[in-house]
Parts: sequence; structure tokens; C-alpha cells
Amino acid sequence: MGTSTLRIVHVVSSLNGGGMEHFVLRLAEAQRRHGHDASILALRGGPLADLARQRALPATVLGGRLPARAAHAALAFARARPHVIHAHNPTALHYATVGKLLTRARLVFTDHAQTRGIIRVPSRFEWRATDAVVGCSQDTADKSGAVGVAGNISVIHNGIDITPARRTREEVRAELGFGADPAPAASPEPAESPEPAGPSGGAFVGIMPAAFHPVKAHDVLLRALARLRDRGVAVTVLIVGDGDERDRIHGLARELGIHGKEARFLGFRKDVPDLLLAADFFVLPSRDEGLPLAVLEAMARSLPVVVTPVGGVPEVVRSEEHGLLVPVDDPDALAAAIERLARAPALRRRLGEAGHARVRDDFSFEKMTRKYEQLYLGLG
Repeated sequence: MGTSTLRIVHVVSSLNGGGMEHFVLRLAEAQRRHGHDASILALRGGPLADLARQRALPATVLGGRLPARAAHAALAFARARPHVIHAHNPTALHYATVGKLLTRARLVFTDHAQTRGIIRVPSRFEWRATDAVVGCSQDTADKSGAVGVAGNISVIHNGIDITPARRTREEVRAELGFGADPAPAASPEPAESPEPAGPSGGAFVGIMPAAFHPVKAHDVLLRALARLRDRGVAVTVLIVGDGDERDRIHGLARELGIHGKEARFLGFRKDVPDLLLAADFFVLPSRDEGLPLAVLEAMARSLPVVVTPVGGVPEVVRSEEHGLLVPVDDPDALAAAIERLARAPALRRRLGEAGHARVRDDFSFEKMTRKYEQLYLGLG
């Protein structure tokens, strides 16, 4: 590709508030800082449309139905005249392929592991149209054959930049109705306390920011919280996000008697950095993943993480070093890991500090952005 200043169109299926959509906004924003003309084309709108406007990111929402949507997409691509069209999930790849045919732009597809368990598998024609396929983790790349990718797939690990919190931990916890912090960690790491952190030492608070899809396993978390309640372990998890499974998960929480107590549903929020700051641990019991940005963001803020060894997660989190790994679909193991953190504040601190160093050294957003830039420029 003969120019170092690129016109880039990122194509996504929606501007809903999931981790992938936030990632695309941040990537486009970083590319604009580097002097490129980066914009976003979304098939449907969502809460992040307002955020794109606030950040002065050019974003076009197609809306409507076929054939009007296709005509609108063709017009948007013709106006943008991109050098690179970057699709971020299989539905987006369908429209990005149309854009390539119209503009002769280079077509890049990043597999965020949404090809498995959530949405459509691309056609063979769409895969052949791509000039480069990127997996967000080595695990995603290794599994690319299962979704039809032919040829080589490269790996560019997701990276993050840390959005600073706008409020203090104390302010957010007070707003949420929580007391002072749990008992501070001692040094060196002591044996686990027979009593978990609780009202006397301040509320023990977890957070799970994730879209409501079956693959995220909210149901496993709720069953683990019910077990902890029955064992007298005082813990509240902030469940942040929205999605198709919302009503079913809310119903399960009511059935288990933990809705609004052990499980606090906050819906879509724009202040996730503040909420992370207010939490004592992060939890994500997914059944499958690519490389979840939410895990990286939690680790970057020195939160101990309780996660499952799926997708690219083990490429980031080594159990007992950066966090605790628990088996998939095992609420008993998940409950035990959370209880262990509740009873051992020094363990929380040690895991959090190691996780922070891991992300700082190996998963910076700037490093990832430069790798994508080098990929674009190398397409010829």
C-alpha cells in the first residue's frame, strides 16, 4: 500500500455496549491520533453511537432492512473511498465484502471469537475476499479452520488503554450503598481468615461486565452466588451490561432469591472504569471466549480475576499468579474461588499487582495499534 496516511473504515454489526464494540471505537480513535482517516460503519445503532459523537469519531449507522441497507452501505463506502475495510465480526464481513467489490480496498477481518456460539458463519466467498485474517488470540487462530478460514491467520493480541476513572473509589461505593473497604491486606500473605470480608469490614464487591449471551454464563455466576449466600459468605456482584438473555437471567436471579442482593443488575453503563475501581474482584465464567477485553481492563486496574480457561484467557492469566482459573460450568468451583478471595485480602492484593504488571508489559493498546498499522501497510 503506497501511502502512510490511510482511509480506514471499521465495519461492525451494531454499536451496542459490548467489549468488541468499545474496542473498535478505541482503535479508530487511536488511528485518528496517528494521522489516519478512520471511521465506523455500523449495521445497527446502539448506546455507543452517542459515545462516538462525543469523541468526534465519524460513524454511520445503516439501519433499515434489505435492500435499503445494502444501498446505504454502498453509498457510504463510495463516499469514504477507503484504502482498508476492517470487519470485526462475521455479519460485518458480509457487508465489508460488498465494500471491497465496490472500492477495491484491502479487506481485513478480525475474529474476536464471535464466529463461535453467537452469530453467523461467513460464506466461503467472503473468506476468499479477505486479504488478511487476524485472530485476537492464538486460541482463536488455532480454531479458525472450524469456521471456514482458508490460508494463514495471524495473531494480534487485544490490547487496552486505561480510561481513567472520573470518581474516587469511595464516591462510587457510597453511591452504590456500600460501606468502607474490606479489611486491608496484611504483608506477608497470611493464612485465609475464617471469616470473609463483610459488613464489619466493608462490603465485598465483585463485578462482571458482559453482554447477556449464553456463552458468558451469567447463570453459572448466579448459582455460585446462591451457594455463597447459603454458606453465609457476604458478597455482591455488580452485573453490568444488556442483551438478549437479560430477562431469562433476571428471572433466574429472582428464582434463586438473590436478585438485587447478591446479584446487582446495573444494565448498560458508561462508567465501567469507575465501577471497576469500586470492586474488589472481577469474575467472568465464560463458556468460550476470544481474548476478552474486560479481563485485561480488570487486571490493568489491579483487580484479582476469577475466570475460566477458555479461548485466549490462559494466554493472559496464569492461575495462582495473575488470577484464579475455574472449570467451565462449575458453580461450586466458582463459589469456592470467590470465597477464597473473600477470606484472603493479601491474596487479592498479590494477584491484582501481578495482573497489573502483566497487562502493562505485554498488552498495551499502543503496541496493538501499531501492529494493525503495519499489517495494513504491508498489504500492498
